[in-house]
Amino acid sequence: MKKQMDTHTSGQSQTIVPSHLAENYLSSLYKLHEQGEKSTPGRLADYIRSLPRAEGLGTSLPSVLAMIRRMAREGLVVTDANKEIELTSNGLKLAQSIVRRHRLAECMVVTILELDWHLACVEGHRLEHAISDSLAEHIAEKLNFPSTNPFGWPIPGNGKARESGEYLRLNQASEDSLYIVDRVPEESPDLLKFLSENGVVPEAELTVIETGAYRGVLTFRTKISESAVDYQTAARIWIRHS
Repeated sequence: MKKQMDTHTSGQSQTIVPSHLAENYLSSLYKLHEQGEKSTPGRLADYIRSLPRAEGLGTSLPSVLAMIRRMAREGLVVTDANKEIELTSNGLKLAQSIVRRHRLAECMVVTILELDWHLACVEGHRLEHAISDSLAEHIAEKLNFPSTNPFGWPIPGNGKARESGEYLRLNQASEDSLYIVDRVPEESPDLLKFLSENGVVPEAELTVIETGAYRGVLTFRTKISESAVDYQTAARIWIRHS
């Protein structure tokens, strides 16, 4: 059976080199925590299903549980009494490196290669495994050390994250109020294309027209259109007061 992790030893130290599969799990756990969501095995399985199929991840609950047990043996995660999965200090360090490479790759393909905005995340997943930490530093320097990726999410190591009180979710917005889009969900090219076509991109102005909780949709206006999203999507769009 193919090993999921490789280890290199030098004297008394041991460095864990995660496989592509483990890297995807580490970054997924990091992003769930970043979004303020509970990292239970079931939620992790749901999140992994949103990743590009080319990543080759097992998305069944037994597959996820088996991988988490393996990562726990490697000292990358721990599971608490509520079955929530948390990154250890080693796991967090690796996750930050992976997410940094991913988000710098997204910036590179949009800014330098001029790839369509909504496709950047897919390419970021492909490139994150191939970019070394040293190359990531060169990319960051070339891009003048961006603090966020094209979708508004902070790049680890490139700036201080905002305090939680500075933003809210679109589903928490008030009617007839003006907001600034802070960040948008980054895993679905189809959703990103819809958001882009309707002007819902980081730093764009957005006014909530009707919350419409009874209909399950929220209507909004941007500088280029008037549209609506369901409440599940609205909860994944981060905004701040204008």
